[in-house]
Amino acid sequence: MNDLATLPLHELLDRVAAPAPTPGGGSVAAVTGAFGAALAEMVAALPRTRQNAVAEREALDLVRPALTAARARLERLATLDCDAFDALLAASRRPKASVEDKAARLAAMADATKDATLVPLETARVCADVLKLMETVAGAGNRAASSDLFVAIGVVRTAAEGAAASVRANLETLDDAAFAQTSTRRLSATLDDVTQSAHTAIGLLQG
Repeated sequence: MNDLATLPLHELLDRVAAPAPTPGGGSVAAVTGAFGAALAEMVAALPRTRQNAVAEREALDLVRPALTAARARLERLATLDCDAFDALLAASRRPKASVEDKAARLAAMADATKDATLVPLETARVCADVLKLMETVAGAGNRAASSDLFVAIGVVRTAAEGAAASVRANLETLDDAAFAQTSTRRLSATLDDVTQSAHTAIGLLQG
């Protein structure tokens, strides 16, 4: 399995466009979030800050490594999403000739579905963390790069919502009420954080 983060951009796009189940929406959400994090890193690294104040430079220097780490995690999650879906497909193709085979297949599919849910759930969470970091970048970063940060906020928010769609799609096929309830609660809290941080960051940009 190729690491999606190592592919040239045109090859990655070709892979997404191909009539194959992976890479799909979950991977694209993670890659999109990584692009947004990278844009925020760029703004945080610019030599000029909003007022060229020492405190602004210190704040940006503090959040930039966290943005770098989040981008790396999102890159990894893009590949993990492919791996999780491939594992789910493999589970669905297990033998079902006997009662035992059918039971084993269903158990394997349930486990694989949970894994395929947890990956985009983490993608959404990392996107929420990135948006929280962007609050600092929006307040302290160079105003000349405001449009770049607007793009970053928008794509990371969209990435989180896309990952959420993958989570919900997987939960709909899973017969485990406790897991579904816990995952839904986590997703709801994450999306609340996404909305709040995006709103705050945009307000700081416009202030």
